[in-house]
Amino acid sequence: MALALLVQLGLYAWATAPGLAGTADSGFYLHAAGTLRASGHLLNPDGTAYRYWPPLYPVLVALGGSLGALRILHGVALAMSLLAWSQLGRQLLPRAAALAVPWALALSTPWLVVSKFVWGETVFLTLVAGYVLALFRGLQTWRGQWWAAATAMGFLLPLQRTAGLFLLAGLALGLVVQHKHLAPRQRLLVTCHFVFTGLGGLAWHFYALLLAAPTVYKMNQGWAQFFSSAADYGFVLSRWLLPVRAAWRPELTAVWVLALAGLLAWLWPRSVGWEERPAASPVFSPWVRHFPVVLWVAVACFLLLLLVATTFTRSAAGLYDAERYASVLFGPVVLLALLGVGRWFTSPLGSQKWPSWLVVGVVGLWLAYSAGRAGSNAAALRQLAPLEWPVIR
Repeated sequence: MALALLVQLGLYAWATAPGLAGTADSGFYLHAAGTLRASGHLLNPDGTAYRYWPPLYPVLVALGGSLGALRILHGVALAMSLLAWSQLGRQLLPRAAALAVPWALALSTPWLVVSKFVWGETVFLTLVAGYVLALFRGLQTWRGQWWAAATAMGFLLPLQRTAGLFLLAGLALGLVVQHKHLAPRQRLLVTCHFVFTGLGGLAWHFYALLLAAPTVYKMNQGWAQFFSSAADYGFVLSRWLLPVRAAWRPELTAVWVLALAGLLAWLWPRSVGWEERPAASPVFSPWVRHFPVVLWVAVACFLLLLLVATTFTRSAAGLYDAERYASVLFGPVVLLALLGVGRWFTSPLGSQKWPSWLVVGVVGLWLAYSAGRAGSNAAALRQLAPLEWPVIR
């Protein structure tokens, strides 16, 4: 894991050496951070109250006070995300499959791309990874410190990105699906946990609606937009797992919609009789089997709510925005994909030995593809013009 972490940070350091890049969103973040430092208020460049995005990211940017400090924050966030998802992989996957997780994350193009820009996604990645790990450990042990950590990070999720509410809704729905594995008192604790974690995001959203109600909710392009966005996300997820060319997306929209449905069906965690315990589970916990279903429901719900958001709100749509918004799902998708092939890593000797080695080869080729893609994208990101800290007048 240490070597994978060094590779991840090396790619990040090389891609961001000229400086972080930005888009229109970045200007709002930096200006709000500057006005917070100068006057104690989060303001947009036109002087109005900052309200279209949650407040946590500009507050963190303001605390750093420079793009150099923000670059360090993004690097730390990437490392923490890798460590958290790798630890969860050791809890849920057979040992051989778990070994691939840190490398898949270290060579993740989605993570590398969002970390180059002054966007809230990189910190969001860390909060999601830490929250999911703490939630799993809370369900596994029912110790107070894990539930306290999960509640604290869950409370921050929608204050970092509005989509944090989508993730909380998906995980809550996943636990509803698995409610029979919770005792009545445990169900009460879980309910209180999710009610509290959503309060911050709902309060901020209510505030934003009071100020910007006429422009927040509107129909974009109806069902045409819904299916176009579904195709975008189908293309993005396919590209994570297969060498799909970018030029293929503008064509065959229906194919990519079906690809999204097919990938979700394939990722469903089927009941597999592992002969090997997960790498870090000396005592087999029932939640090792149940939690992947919770993760799958969260991924599916997150995607569905993103599609609804692009259809009924001012949320941005398009392939590049889909790549940005879906980046937070890379960790759980990697775990679910490796879980799907995990049974071959633990197949017995004899007649089934060759499928095990076949899957090892396939995973190895996938990691090689990921390495080539990450290296190519790091070189391209390095060429982007660096952003400058705005002057607040």
